[in-house]
Amino acid sequence: MGITIGASVGRGGVNAPADVVAVGGALVAVGVENGGIFAVPLGLDWLGDAIAHFQGVQGLMATPDGRIDPGGGTLRRINAILFPDEVGVRRLADTDGLATAVGPDPVWAPDQVSLVSDFVFQWVGVAGTGSIHYFQLDAPVVPRWFGVLVPEDTTEFDRVYVFFHPTPAQAGYVDAEYQSFGRWRGIFHYLSDDMAVQFCAAGTGRVLVMPLLTQAAAADCGVFPQRWPEVLGCILGRLAHGVESGAPFQRVTDVVVSSFSSGITYSHEFRKRANLGSRLAGVIDFDGVISTYSALSQALTGPAGRVVKVQQSTVSAGTVPSLAAANVFAVPLPRWGGPWDGVFDPNPGTALLQIHGVIPQTMMHVAAQRAG
Repeated sequence: MGITIGASVGRGGVNAPADVVAVGGALVAVGVENGGIFAVPLGLDWLGDAIAHFQGVQGLMATPDGRIDPGGGTLRRINAILFPDEVGVRRLADTDGLATAVGPDPVWAPDQVSLVSDFVFQWVGVAGTGSIHYFQLDAPVVPRWFGVLVPEDTTEFDRVYVFFHPTPAQAGYVDAEYQSFGRWRGIFHYLSDDMAVQFCAAGTGRVLVMPLLTQAAAADCGVFPQRWPEVLGCILGRLAHGVESGAPFQRVTDVVVSSFSSGITYSHEFRKRANLGSRLAGVIDFDGVISTYSALSQALTGPAGRVVKVQQSTVSAGTVPSLAAANVFAVPLPRWGGPWDGVFDPNPGTALLQIHGVIPQTMMHVAAQRAG
């Protein structure tokens, strides 16, 4: 049912008349809000410019080439916008064992004033609620499974927070079993535990999306860098309009990319390959510095003032304010107090892993607000 062309159209293309008409009409149909045009271009030069404009708005390539090829990414994006139900995304019907709501009980978060000024920071309770939704792709690709957390009172669905979980092999997950879903669904616990409450309480106006990734995807993030706009555009459109079919495509305008522990490799590969450009609004790293991919954590970059690092590293009381001003929050064992008194083992090596596990569960509130 999608738009098809027999040969290339636009700058340097074959430009068969029937294909030119099809592309011109499609660019009108996608709408100006998605980078389309008001009326069919009157010449091939104008058509090439219109294609390049669409490619730029959609972030399809760093340097738009003004050309559409059969089976290429530009044509695929046009069809995703015009026919989102054909992207191959469907709601996961079997949610046995998967949470569908988060909150309302409060959870502990650091008091932000004390976190940026005091060596031993204080704690406050924060509360938030939201709904959780699960989707899958029809094709056996990676990622195939997606969890989406929608904070209560969300009204806009164009701003997204992508969360990458740690690499799964260390927890005993086997890539060969991924497509059966099975116990892999357990990784979605991040969508319903304290981290999720903190995200909902942060009030960022964003929707959290968590792709489920294999160990092998640590090398390239699977198909997500190439397909995320189409997949998320279909999912978010359905959630925004509360329907399972017939919903319009929802273009994502900006993205905060976040990761926990060794998930920093997914974050790195996604940001490197997805051509986010100006749509990258912020980056958060939860303790990737003690992971296998610590070098990626240490070299993390992103939009000025929107890169947040929460990590276990040695810090002195005098450097806390200056580090916090740079959105770097060092949280070694000596800084934890209040409800955590006596919880962590006094042995630094044991405490390192104990603290590591609760960092996203306690620090999401401040990190999400700082990243924007």
